[in-house]
Parts: sequence; C-alpha cells; structure tokens
Amino acid sequence: MDTLRIFSRAVVTPDGQRSAEVVIEDGVITAVETASGPSASALDWSGETLIPGLVDIHTDNYEKHYQPRPGALWDAYGAALAHDAQCAAAAITTVFDSLSLHGSKDGLNRRDALPPMIAALDAADADGALRADHLLHLRCEVTNPELLALLEPHVDHPKLKLLSVMDHTPGQRQSTNTSRLQERLVAAGRSEAEIEEMLARRHAGRDPSVAADNRRKVVAFAREFGLPLAAHDDASIEHVEEARDDGCAIAEFPVTLEAARHARGLGMAICMGGPNFVRGASHSGNLSAREAAEADLLDILASDYVPLSMLRSAFMLTDRFGWSPQKAIATVSSGPARACGLTDRGEIACGQRADLVRVSRRGDGWPVPLEVWREGRRVA
Repeated sequence: MDTLRIFSRAVVTPDGQRSAEVVIEDGVITAVETASGPSASALDWSGETLIPGLVDIHTDNYEKHYQPRPGALWDAYGAALAHDAQCAAAAITTVFDSLSLHGSKDGLNRRDALPPMIAALDAADADGALRADHLLHLRCEVTNPELLALLEPHVDHPKLKLLSVMDHTPGQRQSTNTSRLQERLVAAGRSEAEIEEMLARRHAGRDPSVAADNRRKVVAFAREFGLPLAAHDDASIEHVEEARDDGCAIAEFPVTLEAARHARGLGMAICMGGPNFVRGASHSGNLSAREAAEADLLDILASDYVPLSMLRSAFMLTDRFGWSPQKAIATVSSGPARACGLTDRGEIACGQRADLVRVSRRGDGWPVPLEVWREGRRVA
C-alpha cells in the first residue's frame, strides 16, 4: 500500500483551518492528524495553504479551445487536452464540461460540435491523458426544436452527471430587459445593424411553442436516470417554484436577489459565476455574485468562462467578506460536489479522494496553485 503524508500549518478541513498532517493511502485520505510540524517522511508545505481540489459544475471553456477563433476549428482531442490542462492549472480536479444543446456561438455550430467533443473527451480519458476528472453537464435549451434529438443519444452516458434547463431567448430570464441588452451592446461599440443581426441570431432556431414539452421531457430524463437537475437564470418567484416542482436541486445563476432568496427557502443550492464575483458584476447586468454573498445566498461558485476565477473568488470571500476558510472553500469544493451527488470528494477528511491543492498567496492576495494532486497523484 502506497502511503503519502503532507504537512501544512493551514489545512482547510470541514471543521476549520488548522495545522495538520494529511495521510494518503492509495489515493484516499485516511487520516488528518493535528501536528505542529512535519514528520520525517512528510512533504512540508508549511508556508502554504492546503485545500481540497476544486469542483467546477459549469464551464464553457472547452468550446473556446475547440474553436479558438471564429470559424477556425481545432481538432477535438487537442482541444480536450488544452482545456484539461488549463483546468488542472487552475486547481480544478473535477470539471463538468458544460455543453450547450442549441444553436451557434461565434460561428460554432453546437449541434455539429457536440458528438466530436464528447468523443474526444472519452478518448482522452481512455488514454489516461487527462489530468482532471471530466464529467458531463448537458445544457438543455428548451426552445430548441432539435433538443431531444441532441440529448437522447447521451442520456445514458456514464460521464453525464448534470442536466440543466434554460431559455436564452431575448426577452426571457437572463435578457428580460431587451432595452438594457441593446444599451450594453451600444456601450460596447456595436452599430445598430450589428445589434439587429445579433438579436436575430439569438432568435434563430427557436420555437417557444416546444419549450413546455421539452422541459417536461428533460425533467423526465433526469428522474429516469437519477441525474441532478439545475434551473438556469431564474428571474422570478414563479420561475423558482416551477424549478422546485421539476425537482431542480440547483439554482444556477439566478437573475435577481428575489429569485435567489426564494430558491434558498425551497432548499436549492445557489450557484453563481466566479468571473461575476471577481469582476464585481454580472456581464449581463443581472444579480452580482458579491451581492448574493453579502446576503449569504451563495453555495457554489463555478468558473463559467474563466477557470482561475474559482480559486480567486474563494480567497476573496475570506479576505474581503469575512467568511471562514472552510465556508469559503466549500463554495468551490464540497458545495458543488454534494449538489451533484458526488460524496467521495470536495473535503480534506477521512475517506475522501486525495484531490489536493497547495496554494501560495502572492501579490494583491492572489492565490496561486503551486501543486495540484488528483487521487494522491500530482497532475499540475
């Protein structure tokens, strides 16, 4: 049996931060022993913080590597490797690759991209080429007439661990106020013609008449296959209550504080974006993740579109918002893991996977992951 010991004066456990030595056997934590210094055989991380590996339940990052420039596709296997390396370097040891089942983005046809992207992840995983543990989060755009045809081939995929329901039609949920959306586009330097073209693209391929039936069938798939379900961009109490009735466990990126508060009252975990938190505002002009934190309505932080935002956000919660280390780190580790039914990771505790990160604080308080370990093996 392979045994590894790691010492740190700042080990973040579920019960608090303490000086301790973590004992690992065959990739699993078998003991967390209070200690004032390292034993003779231990790795000595005295000057750094030891936290569990991060669990990211929503990221668009894979798409950015599959199509690094508009119209320029990369090979899917290479994109999977590049995306994986970036996640691991950002301290993410479990990543839910969040693939959208609708339309196009920057010219990327998501319908055509879906099969090769999933196949590449499977191939890279089978080859042992991935550093992080990759799972699937399929994002179900309910107004897409092709949704079920895209979803059905993958509902029994062993890596599928999360479904979400969403409607990104302009005028709905995330973009309820189309005038404000147009104002933001003008402020970004878009011409009137460009704005009209962008709005037309966002409406393309949508049929609101299929939304209710599509949502019911996605909910039925979630129940049949025992998959957690997330509600995306809920803006009102009515939206949240619909999500509750559908069995949603996660309120993903609620648009208003009212929606977040009601979701919490109904027992749903509140997920916000790390970039939103670090920037101090939603890029869509909706609920600020910092405002959610100030109201104690923040359970999960996801990377969304910047992998390093998760680690940065967690330490900002302790530095600027006064959260305890264990509460802050839980938003990027045990919080997302438990919300998605993963009970074997996310904490530095006995019986948990030895997914660990050695963190050093640098200029302006930036937390830098010096070492990243997955199941007792260094991957970054």
